[in-house]
Amino acid sequence: MHEQYTPRDIEAAAQKFWDEQQSFAVTEQPGKDTYYCLSMFPYPSGKLHMGHVRNYTIGDVIARYQRMLGKNVLQPMGWDAFGMPAENAAMKNNVAPAKWTYENVDYMKTQLKSLGLAIDWAREVTTCKPDYYRWEQWLFTRLFEKGII
Repeated sequence: MHEQYTPRDIEAAAQKFWDEQQSFAVTEQPGKDTYYCLSMFPYPSGKLHMGHVRNYTIGDVIARYQRMLGKNVLQPMGWDAFGMPAENAAMKNNVAPAKWTYENVDYMKTQLKSLGLAIDWAREVTTCKPDYYRWEQWLFTRLFEKGII
């Protein structure tokens, strides 16, 4: 054991182990209590800031606590990338919205991963991708046809 805490070494080793072991991947386990911990999806219109760190740390503490209670915990992540915040930021920076959005998603994902959060990245969604919004549009259309909205 080292006398000094060397975060780069220790955190990198822990995160490598978690990735290799898929420590936060969730599968259905009939009979086991479940817990769903969903924090807000960030807008990929820039970089993460300390407000994001606070928000996702709080969710992570809750998810880890529930996991310690023996529950099957799903903590997914996604990107609220469909709409004006990302488009406005892209226009302000004179970059095509898709390029701007996907580059920010990649950068922000790297930032979040560096925090060591217990996220099941296999459950990641991006709201500007057709495989996501097609179902949102499908549901909206059905609700509209039924006169519910």
